[in-house]
Amino acid sequence: MLEWHSEEGWGVLASDALPDRVWAHYSVIQAEGYRELTVGQSVTFSAEQAEQDEYRWRAVSVWPEAGVRRAPSEGERPGYSSDLNIRFDS
Repeated sequence: MLEWHSEEGWGVLASDALPDRVWAHYSVIQAEGYRELTVGQSVTFSAEQAEQDEYRWRAVSVWPEAGVRRAPSEGERPGYSSDLNIRFDS
């Protein structure tokens, strides 16, 4: 994590795998509750080539290092599920 602007909800990521810095918005952070990053924090991210402000790459998903999760493969169920059944007695 190179920089983060909490008041504006965006920041800049870097990776040796990409030639340029990557613009990231808080909405793509894969975490519960208030989503923000801190400078120097390790993250895993996926990005797409797209013009965003002066950046040529935009983050699609960002996983903070402590909470890395992978999406289930096609046909695979998620690692958790929840059901709620409500019955009314008459």
